[in-house]
Amino acid sequence: MRLLQAIYSIYVGLLFMLGLAAVIPFYFIAFLLNDRQRLTLMYAANRYSMRCWSWLCGLRVVVEGQAAWEPAPVIIGNHCNMFDMPVCAMACVKPVRVLAKQEFARIPLLGFLFRSFAVLVTRDSPESRQRSVAVLRQALDAGWPVFIFPEGTRNRGDSPLQAFRDGPFRFAIAAQAPIQPFVQLNMRGAQRPNSLLCAPAKLTFRWLAPISTQGLTEADLPALRDRVHALIEAELRRDDPAFQPA
Repeated sequence: MRLLQAIYSIYVGLLFMLGLAAVIPFYFIAFLLNDRQRLTLMYAANRYSMRCWSWLCGLRVVVEGQAAWEPAPVIIGNHCNMFDMPVCAMACVKPVRVLAKQEFARIPLLGFLFRSFAVLVTRDSPESRQRSVAVLRQALDAGWPVFIFPEGTRNRGDSPLQAFRDGPFRFAIAAQAPIQPFVQLNMRGAQRPNSLLCAPAKLTFRWLAPISTQGLTEADLPALRDRVHALIEAELRRDDPAFQPA
């Protein structure tokens, strides 16, 4: 069984790299366009490429709440595994600005893509975090939703969610911008924590109702953070097979 999983995982990885290579020509075309047209084309290319990839890999990705989705300015959800990027790419039918760690820039091919559309941050550098906040605020002022994983890193533990960092909520309160929560379900069905092995699975991306920050201040940050954390955790405990009672 592990041999079959290993063969399948190699197949998934190779197809993923081919999918990334397939969007490169569209990125070069996008560089000739204005900022909004550029990101729109990039996201469309990413979305259709990842849809083809998931179909060829036997991964069924279901996006719930899409029909009524109008992206709130600050998008926040759970950080799971290597499938986060393709699943989120399929779910975001409108362009967003993504906050991602600087390490992605060093990955061949993937690094080129992330440098083209993401805001990269060095997690251990206060100066880098401050610069990224300034860039995200500029994006927000220009009408772009921003996409942030508040756990900061993938959840490899037994609990449904890690603790949320304060930064995304401080950012949302400062901008008086609504928060758009989402939850990814059954991601561990496709890849277990601390493993490179993959398996075919049905993955669900669910948009939740926006949460207003209007009138909130820094003093309200802990309550807002805990409210969003509890909301996403409840969805995981109720509907994710990995966190169901034995």
